[in-house]
Amino acid sequence: MTAFGMKADDSVAFVTSAGPMTSGQVRRAAAGIVDLIGQSERPVFLYFDHAVNFLPAFLACLAMEREVVLPGHVAPKYLEEIGTADGLLVTDVPGLGANAVMPPGEMNAKSPSLLPSLETGVTFLTSGSTGQPKRCRKRFAQLAAEVDALSTLWTLPPGPVVSTVSHQHIYGLLFSVLLPLRAGRPIIATRAQGWDDVARQLVGGDATLVTSPAHLSRIPSELPASCRPAAIFSSGAPLSPEAANNAHHQLGVLPTEVLGSTETGGIAWRRQAMGGETWTPLPGVAASAGEDALLTVASPFCGDGIPAHTGDLVRFESDGRFALFGRGDRIAKIEGKKVSLARVEQALMELVEIDNAAAIDLPDRSGALGAAVVLSRTGAKRLGEIDKFRFGQELRSRLADRLEPMERPKFWRFVTRLPETAHGKRLPTDLRVMFSASPPTMPIIRHEAADAGNAVFQIELQDDLCWFEGHFPQMPLLPGVAQLHIVAALANRTWNIDVSGRDLSRVKFRRPTHPGDVLTLSLKRNGRTRVDFEYARGGEITASGSMSGRP
Repeated sequence: MTAFGMKADDSVAFVTSAGPMTSGQVRRAAAGIVDLIGQSERPVFLYFDHAVNFLPAFLACLAMEREVVLPGHVAPKYLEEIGTADGLLVTDVPGLGANAVMPPGEMNAKSPSLLPSLETGVTFLTSGSTGQPKRCRKRFAQLAAEVDALSTLWTLPPGPVVSTVSHQHIYGLLFSVLLPLRAGRPIIATRAQGWDDVARQLVGGDATLVTSPAHLSRIPSELPASCRPAAIFSSGAPLSPEAANNAHHQLGVLPTEVLGSTETGGIAWRRQAMGGETWTPLPGVAASAGEDALLTVASPFCGDGIPAHTGDLVRFESDGRFALFGRGDRIAKIEGKKVSLARVEQALMELVEIDNAAAIDLPDRSGALGAAVVLSRTGAKRLGEIDKFRFGQELRSRLADRLEPMERPKFWRFVTRLPETAHGKRLPTDLRVMFSASPPTMPIIRHEAADAGNAVFQIELQDDLCWFEGHFPQMPLLPGVAQLHIVAALANRTWNIDVSGRDLSRVKFRRPTHPGDVLTLSLKRNGRTRVDFEYARGGEITASGSMSGRP
């Protein structure tokens, strides 16, 4: 067995901005890293932004039978938490650990013989239900067996492999590195971060796109005609029928979805042509439903070699295929990645502002996380100093050194106690109710004064106004249509005239307004059916204009 099934020395392994990188160059780079990692019993933590730098280090570790650990990211507290101080961190991130970057090398020089040991351990780090990063160790033989199974099921198109997913996770390692090498397909060395990168890398119509639901559910409406892969793989979470069909329409091919987890390896696959298609187990996988109706998997790819319970609710068909019905544990899928709600809660309660916390995924808000928190005295004092929106953003930023972006709550509820049953259990349904109430369409009115011709309102733009959702996530603004809606509603309430959606004149939106702003809204009745309006903040006019309608 050659290293990872790589082809001859002169075969192209990677396509880089500087030109092709051959299998021989990868092997020679790996030989150079052997001296860097040395002989030791300590594990080697490999974190690389680029697969072209990762692969030589990975091969060197396997050839030296050094235990490999693959961190999910490199936030400082996370690295401390997973114990990198007890091993050797090798990376291409400048200023972090022992640096290892793929050298250019001579394309035609003879490469050394480096063969991976099938018994070498490779440990992935996932979100565990206890809140701590969970280690899942596999022998390289199990990864190789899965690549063998995938190779019997699919023949990759002849073109390059373009990937939006990281090789630090098992799906990315298998589909964007090991499977292409086994098939002799060149890998685009730089991971595509967004659709602009994908469009640049997908050329020729014979490429394979390895991606995730997070990307396939956000395909831009206009893509160049050249952005047409010959095959698409997606994993991390099931695609919605709408996303699958949209991908087919825009990219010209139905995505092949692969169901699996770090613990189980690949489980099953499907292609959604009509929506609701069932899953077909991969070769060598025995799938069944346990007594709790949760999917149970036994295969040569499982980390410890014994049947694994996935946490997915399942129903089997008579032909062995199956359908999924959500999860039955406290692991949520956010943007295609498993997120431990317990880990999020633990990180929240380590903040000095928070005494207690409950995290919940919100399917009706694109699966984003919500957090209901009981504030400490410090937190309550801080909330009194700034508005709820800015306080939530402040807490979210405080979690950045511990949690990845999709693990940090986007929606917040500040409460005096968390909802619990008589037995002290927190039910997901009770938590989601806290976030499901229809957000208000009108601001808080702090003060108002009106007569037959004039009205003045002091209004507060609370952070949960419906107009702020999605407009815009990083810096919410009150859109112009919302400001006109508020004027029309207050004019109708004050003088019983309808100016909604009718003749507008001299309307100007001069300054943006944000959650927490306190504004003065002045209305002047001009004749029977016209209302002039003016929004001001701290004496500065932010918007003004005139609306007319009917009495």
